[in-house]
Amino acid sequence: MGVHLLPVPFAIIGIAVYWWARWTNDMTTVMIVQPAITILCIATALLSFKRKRFDRTLTLTVAAGLAIALAGDFLNIDMNDPFVVMRGLVIFVVAYLTYAIGFTAVNGWHRQDLYVGAALLCVYGALMSYLGPYLQEGGMLVPGLVYGLVHPFMVSRAISTFFGDRLSRTQAVLLTAGTLMLYIGDVEFALYAYPRIMPMLFGPVLYAGGQLLVSLAPSYGKEA
Repeated sequence: MGVHLLPVPFAIIGIAVYWWARWTNDMTTVMIVQPAITILCIATALLSFKRKRFDRTLTLTVAAGLAIALAGDFLNIDMNDPFVVMRGLVIFVVAYLTYAIGFTAVNGWHRQDLYVGAALLCVYGALMSYLGPYLQEGGMLVPGLVYGLVHPFMVSRAISTFFGDRLSRTQAVLLTAGTLMLYIGDVEFALYAYPRIMPMLFGPVLYAGGQLLVSLAPSYGKEA
């Protein structure tokens, strides 16, 4: 087993505990487990330096994004508090832009990005058209529009890694799956918090699990 996998079992156990703590509204446990999982993810990313094949820029990008997210994990506990939600939006806009810019620095731009971007813009437009009135009622329209655009941009930059030649297919899969999980988790939260059409079922698992998948990507570089 690669040394980069050592934190993973603890992170998976933490994700299960985190989901249950959110489900039962056990904020004391959330305060401990939420940042602990991200710390394990940072360790997972940094352990890629022990691998024979790794991309320094990708490792530092992922570690930096996770470190910014860690600040949010310490601060964003009660997600029913509008101030906490707003603060979380600001922190995670920075974190997700860090991922997007870093992935682009590693992978560059490709013609296929136009098609991926167009598809994700359609998803963004449909989602914001539905959520817009609810966000406006809650005084969150502009922050929601900005945050809602940053998320699919990050996902598009992860998908773009399939079209370049610097990262491996495994890395592209991990980055794409991880960022998609983050995106879907936040969509679920928005549907829970504003139109209130569904409970928070999988959001904690999607958030923490997405971060874990992203953190694993640096360790699976292309063979020479």
